[in-house]
Order: sequence, then structure tokens, then C-alpha cells
Amino acid sequence: MTLRWPLVGSLVALIAGAGLAALVLAFCGEGEGEPSIARPTRTPVSRTVTVTRTPRGGTPVTTGTPGGTPSALTPSAETATPSGGVPPEETPEVTPPPVSEETETPGPEPTLAPGETPPAPSPTRPAGTSTLVPPTSTPRPTATPTPPPILPDLVVLDIFVSNDRVGVVLGNQGEGTVPVGQEIELRLRGVAAETVTLTQALSPGASVSVVLEDQVIYRPELVLAVVDPNNVIPEEDDTNNGAAKQLGPDVALDLAAHGVFRAADTNRLLVVLQNRSDAPLMQVEVLITVYLREATEPTTISGPHTLSIEPWGFETVEVLGVAPLPGWKVKVVVEMRDLPDANPANNVWEGFIS
Repeated sequence: MTLRWPLVGSLVALIAGAGLAALVLAFCGEGEGEPSIARPTRTPVSRTVTVTRTPRGGTPVTTGTPGGTPSALTPSAETATPSGGVPPEETPEVTPPPVSEETETPGPEPTLAPGETPPAPSPTRPAGTSTLVPPTSTPRPTATPTPPPILPDLVVLDIFVSNDRVGVVLGNQGEGTVPVGQEIELRLRGVAAETVTLTQALSPGASVSVVLEDQVIYRPELVLAVVDPNNVIPEEDDTNNGAAKQLGPDVALDLAAHGVFRAADTNRLLVVLQNRSDAPLMQVEVLITVYLREATEPTTISGPHTLSIEPWGFETVEVLGVAPLPGWKVKVVVEMRDLPDANPANNVWEGFIS
């Protein structure tokens, strides 16, 4: 028991010394060169890849030819552990195949009958393109505007006097025609004067003169005439139907004192007047002056009396306030107010009461 522990200690010292020697040898060996340790050898592989592009319409083909064959000792990608790290091989870029393009197949050609014209060829669509065909719409019928009606345009071209009657000149300055038999109303001096019936058509640019027998000019005045005052006739313009003009008698009026006599019921003096002209006296104001028995001053002045006397007609006027006796001498003077007299000499009558 006493000898065992020293023996064990010597053995441990021996083993430790042997290990230390081995370490020293190993360290010295590295200084001279690397230890010959069997290590797998990796031979680099050179790959050449050629990419061939087929024009449009075909299928592209990619071909590759390896540049060498690896040695039998080249480990696989899973087991090889390169020293210091070997970069992995790059994968060549492969162009994806293009999308296949559409190709139109022409249909059968139509059979034409004799004399038939072949249809126009349809436009060729390039391969690989799509043509949008617009939808066919049914055309709507176009509404034809209705032309406006052709209408006349009645106007008063002139106002005149004929034998002291008022006349108007009607004109048509429109594009339409006023037909025969058309009734045209005329307004004179603000009141309805007369309705005229056309005996001939009034074409564009034509005119017609109309004399109104019941409209007499007996003194100067401004006369207003309107054609179609109620717009009964369709016209282009209804705002130009009137006209005005200053008029006067065209025939000199002649009022004469024709005679005197006593009224049977009142014994008053009656004076007879005469229109000695070709024009009527219409609403004429007349003054009658009476002289009795050689008087130099008027016995009475009667009036004014408003009278209307036809051409060469007579009118009897009773002079109020005068009752002459038979055999008395009487002088009567008549005159028109505001109108000239063609023959003033016949405005005086002198005689005796019978």
C-alpha cells in the first residue's frame, strides 16, 4: 500500500511528458509545411451556355454545352466543403418563351354569280393584334324642318283725297299673295271706315287704290288710316299696317244762300242754303247773319250750325229769335267757319218776305 501511490504518480508523470513531447513535435512540423492530410480535390467546371432566340412566330430554344467534365473525386454539392469558401456557380438566365400570337385563317372565297361585283376586302389584321369592332347602331331618321309659311305684308303706302273723299293706297311688301275676294278692313280717323273686297289678287310688290265714299275731307286735318286693324289676315309683320297724312279738300266748297221764307207753324224765318260744289259738305259749321228792314247792323246772328250737305244739295235752317212779317225786307249772309269758300259772292241773299 505504501508503494502503490508513488508508482501511480510516476505513471502519470510519464504520460504527461509523452503528451507534451507530441505537442512539441506537432508544433515544429507546422513550421516546415502543412501536414499531408488527405483532402478531396475540387476541379472547377467551366460551363458555356449559348442562348438562341427564334424570331416571332417560333418557339425559342436554349442550348448549352459544358466546357469540361469533373473528376471522379469532385464531391457533390451536398458533401463538398471548400477550404476558404468557394462561390457557388451562377445559373444562366433563360429567356421565357414569348406568348403565342394569333393568326387569322382566311375563310373560303365566296362564289360570285355572273355580273355580280365582289365585296370589298376586309382589312387585314396584323398577327398578334386585336381589332375592336365598333357596335353597329341603327341611324335615326333626320327630321326635316318645316319651312315657314310664305305670307303677305299689307301696308298703307299713301293717303290721298279724291273729290273730297279720302282714299288709301294699299300695298303688299311681303313674299306671299293676298288672294282675290279677300276682305280687307280699313280704319280711318280712329273708327272702322269700310271693308274692301279685292277684285284682283294682290301679289308681292303690287298695290291698289281704294276711295272711301263715306269719308269726306271738308277741312284740313291729320288723317290716320290702318289696314287690317284686327289682324285677321296672316302677315309677316302686323306692326306696319298704319300711316298718317295731313289732308285737305281737293275741291273748293261753295256754300250759297238760296232764299228765305216764314215757317207756317212758328212764323220764324227759314233760310235755305245750297252746296254748289262737287264735294259734300260734311259737318261744316255755318253762321247766318240776318238784317231786317234796311238795318245796317245785324238783327241777329244765328249759329254756328253744324251742317252736312251733299253736292248740289239743299238744307233749311230755322233762325231763332226772328219772326218777320210779310213784306219785310230781309238780308241774309252765310259763311263757313274755318273753311274757304270758292265763291263768296253767292253767300248773300236779299229779298222780301212773302
